[in-house]
Amino acid sequence: MKKLLFLFVLLLFIGCKDDQDDVIQVQTTENLEVEDFVYKAMNYVYYWQKDVPNLADNKFSNDKEYTAFLQSFSGPEDLFNNLKFKDDRFSFITDDYVDLEKQLKSISLSNGMKFGLGRISSTDTDLFAYVRYVMPNTDAAQKGIKRGDVFTHVNGTQLTIDNYNELLFSNKPNYTIDLATISNRQIQFTGTSVTLTNTELQEKELHIAKVITHDSKKVGYIMYNGFADSQEEDLKNAFADFALQQIDELVVDFRYNPGGSVSTSQLLAGLIAGEHAGKVFGKMEYNEKLAKYNREIEITDSNIRLGLSRVIFLVTSGSASASEMIINGLNPYMTTVLIGSKTYGKNVGSFIVYDYVDNNETKNPNHKWALLPITFGMFNSVGFGDYSDGLQPNVPLPEVLSNLGVLGETNEPLLEKALSVISGKEKVGSSLSTHGMLSSFLEIPVEEGRAIYDFPKN
Repeated sequence: MKKLLFLFVLLLFIGCKDDQDDVIQVQTTENLEVEDFVYKAMNYVYYWQKDVPNLADNKFSNDKEYTAFLQSFSGPEDLFNNLKFKDDRFSFITDDYVDLEKQLKSISLSNGMKFGLGRISSTDTDLFAYVRYVMPNTDAAQKGIKRGDVFTHVNGTQLTIDNYNELLFSNKPNYTIDLATISNRQIQFTGTSVTLTNTELQEKELHIAKVITHDSKKVGYIMYNGFADSQEEDLKNAFADFALQQIDELVVDFRYNPGGSVSTSQLLAGLIAGEHAGKVFGKMEYNEKLAKYNREIEITDSNIRLGLSRVIFLVTSGSASASEMIINGLNPYMTTVLIGSKTYGKNVGSFIVYDYVDNNETKNPNHKWALLPITFGMFNSVGFGDYSDGLQPNVPLPEVLSNLGVLGETNEPLLEKALSVISGKEKVGSSLSTHGMLSSFLEIPVEEGRAIYDFPKN
């Protein structure tokens, strides 16, 4: 998210190396510079600091104890993982903050194929990958890879729970996939192999924007796959067109959107519900040490007024963070209908924490380690933020591998269901429950595995 002044000032305190009587210092010739940064940053900004015994302010009685504690870990990552709250699924550490900054801007080494991973059965460690969508004008698109394609082997090796990360996320220049089909839970190989070449790409997060005429109504549809503030003009242009065409209903497809910038989330809220501009969109709450930075954020005035009383969201377990924030933030002001399966359940956020030196004005030149720890909880205007288990759909409809459909087409199952709701043919549940029924996966549990979008974002 954008660097607000108070966050900038806050980060200046991280990594302060001034000798103070109340600050424990590392007393050793061993290079524990990074570990020292990790510990002090987590002790200060971490949302769950009080819930982690090793982060207690009275944990160490002297410098020797503190140094011995840092030395007991194999490195910064080992220390960081030890300092995380037991229920923390999101906090992240990296030894290359430049790469982290790129990924948060949807820039990565990619061939354009966006996919998820799943298992044929819950007891099997072998995985299959299925293509969710393909970015246009990329290597994967040029080589004919399309939504619904399945592969099980990479460079001749079966994907498993233990090796998928190395095979698919190792930043190698290329890899070869062996295509397959799945029928009656049996994998059949097609005999076709495709070598895909990775290059540094920035994904266009507004994947689809169109107006559909259905039952004499104009339905705006967008598929939005991230919240990068550098791409906000695309959103503004799409909604300006919706306003020009005077749409009657809106369908927002978040099924593969992992989140991103809070400020972009505020903007999208203002584009959807411009009549409520200036009202409280969310409340950001930090730990006790940073409580003075707690604040309310507003729905951005986008100058777009669509006059909508409801918005329909298409969601899956790939819908997280800022996507869920939009749904929760708009719920007090308009009817929000969720179609699909339970969302991921990320009701917290973060910002990058760097190790600053030289009066806290320069990033430490000795290393590129940085943290993306959870630093705040998010609540809507009425104080609701209890959706760590995910938001349940009003109209349950999990994606099915045998019938994924073509994204943006009116017969694609989730969009077709949304149009059925708009025409009044589909009954909608009365509440946005956050507990209860788990999504039942039909035929192939395509949402059980890790997706390529599981990289933590705000």
